[in-house]
Amino acid sequence: MKEKDISEREKKTLGKMKARAEKIVTDHDALRKVLEQARIKMEGAQKDDSLMQKMMEYLKLLSRMISNYLKGAYNDTPWQTVVMLVAGLLYFITPIDAIPDFIPIGGLIDDATVLVWIGKCFREDIANYKIWEEKNYSE
Repeated sequence: MKEKDISEREKKTLGKMKARAEKIVTDHDALRKVLEQARIKMEGAQKDDSLMQKMMEYLKLLSRMISNYLKGAYNDTPWQTVVMLVAGLLYFITPIDAIPDFIPIGGLIDDATVLVWIGKCFREDIANYKIWEEKNYSE
């Protein structure tokens, strides 16, 4: 990824989230807690904004991917990808990050920027998961 894709402040905050994520990924109870916190925050998000809806759909996809990794149902995700996806969820659920969530619009824009950046970095792993999910969970 290009350096300009995310700001220095976002990069620094994401680095902190990555360090936390590395510990959480090996602790199934802590990982379940992160998934639950992300679910609660997603449920509380507004549903009428199309950008917000797309972000929520993307976060739900990442949550399912991590959840299936946690259950052992899907193990084709490299460990480093899981760490960065968890770091992205941590960035999303943490109210005080590069731009605090209580700041209207801006607080979610930085979350979206970081999540899009992670999506670009791990596009292939996410696409592979989506294919697996369609094969295993579609009717």
